[in-house]
Amino acid sequence: MKRLNQFSVLLLLMTAVVFWSCNDKDDMDQIKEMDDSFYATKLGGEMMVADPSNDGQMIEQGYLNLRTIVTGTVLKIASEDKYAELRPYFNVLLAEVGADDMSGFNALVKDFTDLLAESTGAKNFTYSGMSMADAHNPEANDRMNGMIDNEDFDLFVEAVVEVATDAGFGDQEILGPVGQLLEGTRDAIVQREDGTMIDLYTRLGGTVMVEDADGNMEEAGYLPLKAVVTETVLLVASDPEFADLKPYFPVLLAEVGAGDMSGFNTLVENFSDLLAQSIGSTNYMYEGMNMADAHNPDVNPRMTGKITSADYDLFIQAVVKAATNKGVPESVIAEFGALLTSEGLKGAIVQG
Repeated sequence: MKRLNQFSVLLLLMTAVVFWSCNDKDDMDQIKEMDDSFYATKLGGEMMVADPSNDGQMIEQGYLNLRTIVTGTVLKIASEDKYAELRPYFNVLLAEVGADDMSGFNALVKDFTDLLAESTGAKNFTYSGMSMADAHNPEANDRMNGMIDNEDFDLFVEAVVEVATDAGFGDQEILGPVGQLLEGTRDAIVQREDGTMIDLYTRLGGTVMVEDADGNMEEAGYLPLKAVVTETVLLVASDPEFADLKPYFPVLLAEVGAGDMSGFNTLVENFSDLLAQSIGSTNYMYEGMNMADAHNPDVNPRMTGKITSADYDLFIQAVVKAATNKGVPESVIAEFGALLTSEGLKGAIVQG
């Protein structure tokens, strides 16, 4: 549990730096520079104090207070369900921390705090990073997963305000200018239309490469799909609840019974590729037969019998049970259900 919590915290630290990224002078002009006295009179300024995170080192009081807010914001997002929607943006950091690579974490804390310090009037800290527009565009920044919408931007601001208040900076003389500073970044940061969602593939892990159970590298978004598909096929083959589906797969079952897993592996790969492509993957493409031909025994010799509407519904029940067995959230299962019951897909498969 300690490991998981640390991982969540580090993942969410990326939220902070992404929401504040800016580099060139034109971008800095978009953030209304606060009076130089704000850092000194409201945040503690340049007075040197002991750094609680680095034994024997001194740190500016203003910088320490900003770093405290950064860390506190991340802890709040990591520990409260209301901020869970911010997490899918940062799959890259998740993979790094999982591999014990702390470089991204260290850079994140420094960059975000440097930016806050410079923007509030500090003289001894300068932020250098990507422009806000590029930093929040997945096509320009491969550490960013999905574009941010206004709702998620507001959710992040809410977390910052809560933490600042808890840390003793809840006075409107502080929160007012900070709110203006944050609001000044909105136009560059918000790049996704309101009312739309990050694609499901990204929310499942996206394109970050991770190690599967067999030691092979696979995209994080693909692994849960493959796990659910594998579980579905196994349920169809072994669970009495789905016995009515077995007659469609005599060729596959006979191969598996003879120790030949080639057909099984191909089926799992094809179905996983189809799902991946359907929910937003750009690297996995389904290259098998079209759905009508694949489920027509006159065209596909591996198929025996045409699927009825009742049996298709039973297959969807198997997918739901498999997803539940693998711990997939109900909201995600519902999205898969909508995909599988779509008129185009079901219409092509049901032929009996």
